[in-house]
Amino acid sequence: MRTPPGAGGRSRDKRRRPRTSICRRRAQTRGARTLDIYVVDVEGGNATLFVAPSGESVLIDAGNPGSRDTDRIVAAARDAGVTKIDHLIVTHYHVDHVGGVGELNALLPIRHFIDHGPSVETNASAPEASQKTYRELVDRGRHTVVKPGDKIPVKGLDVEVMRAEHHGLPPKRPRSLRAARNRCTRTVDSFRPVIMLTSRGV
Repeated sequence: MRTPPGAGGRSRDKRRRPRTSICRRRAQTRGARTLDIYVVDVEGGNATLFVAPSGESVLIDAGNPGSRDTDRIVAAARDAGVTKIDHLIVTHYHVDHVGGVGELNALLPIRHFIDHGPSVETNASAPEASQKTYRELVDRGRHTVVKPGDKIPVKGLDVEVMRAEHHGLPPKRPRSLRAARNRCTRTVDSFRPVIMLTSRGV
């Protein structure tokens, strides 16, 4: 009989594995396939992964530079069976939202870069260093500057841009969106792309 590990009076090594902070939401669609949503904790920035019923992926922001945030996003992608990022939406160019793009691209190739165009900020909160790698990747890949009303082509999803470049859709939307639009000032927050995403199944 084989002695189980840790038997014979020896204690088992119970060192903890590093935790990856991921919250997954699954929206059931008709049939077996689902829209899966992963909210990844990048500690200050943002990273949300949408995986359509078709398997296509949309990532909003990429967290900070360094392995911590990249590893967390990659762990979520692997859990979803994703090997590439079909669409990356960058809301703005602060380091905690765009800083991890280079390292992420090395592990999960990014096929389509989406943003609101040039930065509107001139202060240190959006340093040029945090944008350099992103711009180099954009120059070599597929890039779209979105405006309100644009559609992002994702099989199985309707993805519509509601706001970008300090402009929003005409006021035929719910009052909450109109109120938010009216409160906006000309800051980085009012330039961020805002999307409405609806699952259609496949």
